Amino acid sequence: MTLSKLTTAALLTALTLSTSGCIIHVGGHDKNDRDDVEYSSVFGGVDIGENQSVSDLSSVNGNITIEDNASARDVDAVNGNIEIGNNVQVHELSTVNGDIKAQTYLSVKRDVTTVNGNISLGADSMVGKDVATVNGDIYLTQTFVSDDIKTKNGSITLTDGSVVGGDIEFESQDNGGWWSEKAREHNPPTLTIDASSDVKGKIILRQVVVLEIENPALLDRVERRYKEQE
Repeated sequence: MTLSKLTTAALLTALTLSTSGCIIHVGGHDKNDRDDVEYSSVFGGVDIGENQSVSDLSSVNGNITIEDNASARDVDAVNGNIEIGNNVQVHELSTVNGDIKAQTYLSVKRDVTTVNGNISLGADSMVGKDVATVNGDIYLTQTFVSDDIKTKNGSITLTDGSVVGGDIEFESQDNGGWWSEKAREHNPPTLTIDASSDVKGKIILRQVVVLEIENPALLDRVERRYKEQE
């Protein structure tokens, strides 16, 4: 869901349930069979309780919390974090200004993305497509990503048997002039991969990156594509 679509969705009163100034709480331990219900908030958060099954979730100024054993479709926040418990299933996760943090056994059918925020996924999590940030770090613990991991201004850490089915790419940073380039040279992002984790594709570096890779075989997959190497 694009930013414009998210903002529109949050403002439309045609949504099944919406609010402009309080937290929406869908609670209880009994499973909700109304998985077609959408929830949105403009000035408040959205809290989905344990065992609930809902459709799309969106918040413009507030956090979204999804508790254990719940499920949802597209989950989008503009200014807020997305916090996820254990054994949660969603189609897609995205934030503009906020972090995404999940505990264990998260299943995401499509992408997990942030613009200004970190992504942290716990053990036994699976992502069906990409994990990406612009200004944020990515931490994966015992997580499988089917396609690629990408970032522009963040670091990436893979631990405890995490696997990337596609590429890892550090995208080229915007040219902010000589001063910005010198600042980045002294504080480059870091790629950390422990000995138990793996990358099936390439490790593409379009900027200077500090490599902390325990398995020497993965170094053969590194491609440096920035000016200093041309």
